[in-house]
Amino acid sequence: MKVPRRAPPAYLLVILAAFVPQSPLAQTGPTVGVMAVPVGDVSPKHEFVGRVEAMNAVDIRSRIEGFIDKRLFNEGQVVKSGQDLFLIDSRALEIALADAKASLASAQATLADAQRRVDRNKSLSSQTVSRATLEESQTALETGQANLLAAQARVSQAELNLSYARISSPIEGRIGAAQLSVGSFVSGSSLTLARVVEMDPIRVVFSVTDRSILELRAAAGGISKDELAGKFVPTLRLSSGQEYKEPGKIEFFGNEIDEATGTLSIRTLFPNPDFLLVPGQFVTVIVSETEKKIRPIVPLGAVQQDREGKFVLLVNEKNEVALRRIKVSEQVGGNWAVDDGLKGGESLIVEGIQNVAEGSAVTVTQVSPANNSVTSIGSQFGSSQ
Repeated sequence: MKVPRRAPPAYLLVILAAFVPQSPLAQTGPTVGVMAVPVGDVSPKHEFVGRVEAMNAVDIRSRIEGFIDKRLFNEGQVVKSGQDLFLIDSRALEIALADAKASLASAQATLADAQRRVDRNKSLSSQTVSRATLEESQTALETGQANLLAAQARVSQAELNLSYARISSPIEGRIGAAQLSVGSFVSGSSLTLARVVEMDPIRVVFSVTDRSILELRAAAGGISKDELAGKFVPTLRLSSGQEYKEPGKIEFFGNEIDEATGTLSIRTLFPNPDFLLVPGQFVTVIVSETEKKIRPIVPLGAVQQDREGKFVLLVNEKNEVALRRIKVSEQVGGNWAVDDGLKGGESLIVEGIQNVAEGSAVTVTQVSPANNSVTSIGSQFGSSQ
């Protein structure tokens, strides 16, 4: 007869379980998503709508009457300062110059004859030449001198008129379409022949409210309006969303608030070597501080708060959760800018925070900023229109 085998007592099973080695899966803690704390520029940025303007634009006109003989440029090309653009038929002007030079030669001859008469009369004794005759010769000399000056002026005027037959560009820039063709008659009252627009550098004008000016001054430490130009740097974003690579500088603050709009006009100057900016174009002007404010940045969802203040949870080299107290200043988009407590690069828990506590072991998975709530580093605090 077999005796039935009894089950071991429950307390014995508990003791045995304590000595049985746990599997690696049993020792693994909850899974959390971590990311390296990024560091970036968190300086306040203010956005305004701006319009591109040319610093200089010149309407090309004729100063003289005549027929257009030649056009010396291609429409739309870049022209240099002093480059010839049009030639006016100069034959009549050359004849006028030749006539003026002939009059000058006659005046010179008349003056020379008057000078000889005066010299001869002075060399004779008073008994031979009367005083009246001497005075008459002296008057003729002075008249000859005046006529010579007039003849020289007519020559200068004729030469100037002849130079106007070559119409040149007073500035460097891009020239537009020709408004009159070769063979057209022009005068000082005629239509504009063409327009030259300076392209580099180029100006961007925008308007700000008086409140925005006060905010900029407060952000810069309460400096005066005139000192703002050196404290802030403007950049541009094009209508396509592309960031313009060349930074600009603030050139001019208006001296009056527009009563109709309640805004102040501000001019900025930008290099434009590739002619990417065109007069009349609308752009977004982004004004930020010259001195960058570099801070660690953490998403809002990773920051918790208790009675002692704000804190975040990190993962140390032992894959254990560590609590870190932080001090924050401003919100940058969907993130906090951290002033104290983090240096950047720490493993910050951004997913699974509710499942862990300080000191607990965790399993780590890396999370990229693009997949989390971390937005672009240095995004604006808000836009102003």
